[in-house]
Amino acid sequence: MKRIVNLLAALFIASYAAWASGPTADSADIKLYDISVAVDAQARKVRVRIGLDIEKYRVSSEREIIFTPVLVARDRSDSLVFEPVTIAGRNRWYHYLRDGVLDGGDSGIYRAGRKIRAAYDREFAYEPWMGQSVLEMRAETANCCDTPSRLAGPSESGNVPMAEIDVTRPSLDARFVFAPPVDAGPVIKSIEGSAFVTFVVNRTELKPDYMRNRAELAKIIESIEYVRRDSDATITHVHIKGFASPEGPYDNNIRLAKGRTETLRRYVRDLYHFSDSTVTSSYDPEDWAGLRNYVADSLNFSIGHRSEILSIIDGPLGFDNKDLAIKTQFPADYAVILNDIYPWLRHSDYKVTYAIRTYTDIAEIKRVFETDPTRLRNVDFYTLAQTYPEGSDDYCKVFETAVGVYPDDPMLNLNAANIEMRRGRLDQAQSHLLKAGNTALANYARGVLAARRGDYPEAIRRFSSARDAGMPGCDSLIERAKEIRDHSSVTYLVSPVSR
Repeated sequence: MKRIVNLLAALFIASYAAWASGPTADSADIKLYDISVAVDAQARKVRVRIGLDIEKYRVSSEREIIFTPVLVARDRSDSLVFEPVTIAGRNRWYHYLRDGVLDGGDSGIYRAGRKIRAAYDREFAYEPWMGQSVLEMRAETANCCDTPSRLAGPSESGNVPMAEIDVTRPSLDARFVFAPPVDAGPVIKSIEGSAFVTFVVNRTELKPDYMRNRAELAKIIESIEYVRRDSDATITHVHIKGFASPEGPYDNNIRLAKGRTETLRRYVRDLYHFSDSTVTSSYDPEDWAGLRNYVADSLNFSIGHRSEILSIIDGPLGFDNKDLAIKTQFPADYAVILNDIYPWLRHSDYKVTYAIRTYTDIAEIKRVFETDPTRLRNVDFYTLAQTYPEGSDDYCKVFETAVGVYPDDPMLNLNAANIEMRRGRLDQAQSHLLKAGNTALANYARGVLAARRGDYPEAIRRFSSARDAGMPGCDSLIERAKEIRDHSSVTYLVSPVSR
C-alpha cells in the first residue's frame, strides 16, 4: 500500500511554561516552516523533511539549541534517532568555525538569527514497527562546557510530537452476493465416433456382412444402445457424416459419398424406427483436410516429400488436379498414400445427441451431484447450494463443481469468484470475473475484489457502475471507499503558524 503524504505545517510550542519566554537557548521555540513525512510501505521506504526557520531564533552568544528528530514506535518498542540540527549563538558559531567543524557545508550547524532556512531531508528503509509510530523532536540546550540539558516536551519520551504514522487503512466490509444462473434448459449430451464402413468399389449399397462392416456398424449401434439403456436419457438426434478419399474423379466421389452416407442413414433409421428428422446426414466427397493431417502429423508413413505434398494440398489446383499432381510428381509417396492413408479417409463420423431429464427433487439432485454432476442443469447447482450454510465447505464445493461443468456460465463464474475471494485467492477470483459478464452483480463483485486488493479508485468505479445499473446499497460502499482512498497514513499533530 502506497500513501505518500506531503504537507506543509508549522510547529509553535508556546503552551509550556519552561518555553514561554521566547526563542532563546533557555526556552526553545521550535520554528518549523516545513514538515513532510512520506511513507511507502510497499516500496519499503520513509522520507522525512523538516525545515527550520533560523532567522526566528535569538540565542545568547555562548549557547546553542540542539534539535534531534526521533521516530518512536507507538508501543515504545523501537526508535530511530536522526542527525541533530544545531542553532548556535555568535561565539559558539565562531568556535565551530575555528575548529573546522563547518567545513564541507553539511554540518547541520546554523548561526542563530541569520536569514536562512535549514532544510533537513532524510530517506531510510521502512521497518514494520514504523507502520505505527510517532515522529518527535527532542530539544536540548547547552553552552560551550555544559552537558546538553533537555527541554521537556509533552510526549512519553519527553519530546515534542510532530506527526503520527499509521499505515493501517480502514477496511471496507462488503457482503458477497451470490446469484442464480439463467436457466439454460435441459442438459444435452452426445456420443461421437467414427465407423469405417466398407462399400464395394464404385457402389453405394450397404452390405452389413462385407469385410469388417459388422464390427464397424456395431460402433454406431452400441452408442445408440448406451443411451437407450439410460432411463434418464432421450435420444434427440443422430447425425452421420460420410467422407471419401480423394482418388478418382471428383464428380464420382460426390455421387459415392452422398449415396453411401444416405444408405447408412437409412440403415440406422430403419433399425430403430427413428423418424427422418431424428436421423440426418451430410457428406464430404473428398477428405482433403484428413489427408493433410495424416501427411503433416503422422510419421508412421514413409513419405519422402512431405513439404512438397503439403504445398500441393494447400495450393490453388482443383481437387482432381491435386491428386494427379501428387501421383505424377511423387509416385513413390503416392503409393504409400494410396495404400496406407486413403483407406483411413473413407469413414463415417457419427454423433448421437440426447437430453437428460430434469431433476426436480432435491434428494435426486444430491444423488446425481455425487454420481455424475454433468447431468445437472446450471440452475440445479444453485438450488443445491441453497441447502447448505453460505460459505460452508459443501456450499463452496457445489459452486466449484458447477463452474467446472459450465466453465463459461456468467453467474456460475460470479459465484465461484465470490468463493475464491472469501478464501483470499484473489487471482483466481479475477479469472472467474473475466467470464462473469457486465451485469450490475458482476461489477459489484469486481468492486469487492478491487477493494480487497487495495485499489479503491477502481472499487469506486465498479460500485458506481453497479449502482447505475440498478444495484441497491452501493452508495454507502462508494462513500466508504472514498474515505479509505483519501485516508492519510500520516497525521500532523500541530497547527501551522504563519511566517
